[in-house]
Amino acid sequence: MNQPTLSIPKDIIEPIVQANITAAIAGAMGPSGEVMRAAIASILSTKVDSDGKPSNYSHSSHKTWIDWAIGNAIKDAARLAIEEQTESLKESIKQYIASELKKKNSPIVKQIADGMLGAVFDPSNLRYRLTVQAESN
Repeated sequence: MNQPTLSIPKDIIEPIVQANITAAIAGAMGPSGEVMRAAIASILSTKVDSDGKPSNYSHSSHKTWIDWAIGNAIKDAARLAIEEQTESLKESIKQYIASELKKKNSPIVKQIADGMLGAVFDPSNLRYRLTVQAESN
């Protein structure tokens, strides 16, 4: 038995299928996108920890996600501006430090020396191990 076959090009079917999917999603979201608004409001007001991860605790330091995201964006922008400015001043800073290191009573040299001595003689760096072994005759 020979049955007739109808072939419809993909470029005609695809937009129709896409339109039906879009209409179904819009219908599922409710009138005027109420579901979408509620989802967005929920995400933006979710309490998060300092890493931006949702938190189950009502800790006073936890912020809403939107507050955390804005704060992070500001920190990143400030950090980038500082890095760019510091990079442009790198040679001047290097020359200043070099000239300070040549001075006999330079506060920078004193700070470096104090820092090095503090690190060398810091009690947490001065740990000794003593092993006692008894010998039997």
